[in-house]
Amino acid sequence: MDKRPLSQSQRSWLLGEIKVWQDQGFVRADQAEDILGLYEMPHESAARQQWRAFFALRAVAVLFVGLAVLLLIGYNWQEMPAAAKLIILFGALLSVHGAAFYLRYRRAARLASELTFFFGCLLYGASIWLIAQIFHLNAHYPDGFWLWALGVLPFALTLDTLLLHALLIAILAIWVGTEILDSSPFARWFFGIPGWPGLPNGAYTLPLLAVPGLLWSYRKGSPLTAGLYVALLTWWTVLQPFAWDWKTNPIFFIVSLGGLLMVLGEIHRSGSPFAIPYRFCGVLLTLGTLIPLSSRDYYHLWPDLSYYGGIDKNGRFLGPGIIQPLAILAVSMLVVGGTLFVILRRREGEARLTRPVRAFVSRQWLPLGLVLLMTLSSLWVALARESLLPMILANLAMLASAFWLIQVGTREERGRPFATGVLYFLLWAVLRYFDLFGGFGGMLGGAFLFFLCGVTLFVVSLYWRQRKQRRIAL
Repeated sequence: MDKRPLSQSQRSWLLGEIKVWQDQGFVRADQAEDILGLYEMPHESAARQQWRAFFALRAVAVLFVGLAVLLLIGYNWQEMPAAAKLIILFGALLSVHGAAFYLRYRRAARLASELTFFFGCLLYGASIWLIAQIFHLNAHYPDGFWLWALGVLPFALTLDTLLLHALLIAILAIWVGTEILDSSPFARWFFGIPGWPGLPNGAYTLPLLAVPGLLWSYRKGSPLTAGLYVALLTWWTVLQPFAWDWKTNPIFFIVSLGGLLMVLGEIHRSGSPFAIPYRFCGVLLTLGTLIPLSSRDYYHLWPDLSYYGGIDKNGRFLGPGIIQPLAILAVSMLVVGGTLFVILRRREGEARLTRPVRAFVSRQWLPLGLVLLMTLSSLWVALARESLLPMILANLAMLASAFWLIQVGTREERGRPFATGVLYFLLWAVLRYFDLFGGFGGMLGGAFLFFLCGVTLFVVSLYWRQRKQRRIAL
């Protein structure tokens, strides 16, 4: 069977542990050799890392070669007749893809075939616009990106390569952005065919194109690929309020989305690397959007947050202001309900099913609390047209997020969440100082604050080091 990958630092740790096991009499010499035989040798690990570096460099080289070929064709493009243009385009596509199939299935040259397929997919995307130019087609231009992604999708799913998945995700991300932010406000299918009347243009086929790749990443055991698709689906979801033209600022919905991504990480089993992309995107989205939401200056820059609520200045009810809290509730019920269903289905043999529910709530109190706070804040803004309470709640959410990250790092003995929580708390302290007391304290006050932050980081580093030493001693 294939040997498991092992970095040099991991191999050094494993050798040290095996020596301890041998000294304690837990394993014999032949058993130690069998354990080491399950993993890559140092030269195999170095060759694998070099292969990845060479592959990345050659992929970039192929990208530049493709741009050079396109510029060369474009230099004489206007002088060619239409028939010659079509012959060049289709000939190039057939030749490149034929060479890629030959390299992969006849010569078993996987690296060369992947790069050739990548070059062929780039040519396919360029051919879409060049053919439209030949026949003077003035179509809805995001459809070109959709057709490009549709052509790349089967190659990404069948060739077992991250490179084509990255290309597919980049194309879909561009398509979603252009389709929602820079196109008609009404839903449409393709080639100018209108969609359902009154339905906003939300690029609704994106999940159909992205979910197969996400399932592929689970089947192939690739958390990195799964993370790219999670980021793509998050980007699509964040853009939905703009597609539906909400009258309130969608930042409450975005913070809730970050919390729900952290909740989705609970679907995976404990220690699964596939939970990391959901938690990473959720934490990044939440921590980033809470920063402006906690500042009083943000509410002056975005008056829509205060003045486009559920009740106008004359006391008349406005329906669009209630859309955001209702959307947060609907999406939250769907995500939390689905997560609990998976957890309970996994533990259906237990006598008391309330125990996993309590464990879920105790671990995810921050994401669930964020969803509840954002629902109340958006409802308050929609009905009361007042921003002080949401600002206070956002500051409390920043403090709770920092405490939760520190708690996760302490509980799981992970340095990154612990350090992120500490740095986020210090960032909150610095922002609130300049927001509230910057004019009063001046430069001396700022110097004293930075001194306190430095001392805090030094004390925290000592605490973490001593904690690690005590754990090693035990």
